[in-house]
Amino acid sequence: MNPRAYDTKTTLKQELKVVPAVGYAVAGAWLVVFFAVVMPLILRTAHPKPGEPPLWLIAILLTFAGAVLALWVVMIFYVNADAGRRQMNRTLWTLLVIFIPNAIGFILYFVLRHPIARPCPKCGASVRPDFVFCPACGESLTSACPACRHTVEPGWAACAFCGAKLS
Repeated sequence: MNPRAYDTKTTLKQELKVVPAVGYAVAGAWLVVFFAVVMPLILRTAHPKPGEPPLWLIAILLTFAGAVLALWVVMIFYVNADAGRRQMNRTLWTLLVIFIPNAIGFILYFVLRHPIARPCPKCGASVRPDFVFCPACGESLTSACPACRHTVEPGWAACAFCGAKLS
């Protein structure tokens, strides 16, 4: 098994735990304010004329809009926390997600984000999965072929690059 596999495969439950509790609280507060104040205010003042959408359709659209905005708030908190977890600039990515419209900021983040860092087996420092040596203590994080020095995976019997036998 690839030792880096645990770094890249996460479940939805694990990803939902990345969002801090304050993110869910802010989204919940938004929903309460939206449904208790904004939606009733709009529905009270709406008097659809013939040819305009009926009141029930306006209510459904407002409910959908409130839920989408609450999800947007949770996603902003997710990006902020996840960027820190992946050793990226939290502030930059959070601002990009907020100010680049139509979810393009989210798409850019998910395409360009780094892999999740893993702990160094010797000193415990956070190390990106593509690093060969720990920058904190110098520990080798991968095995190398003794003949050609290419990186080899655990469990290989021979080097895929030069064919040398591995012990």
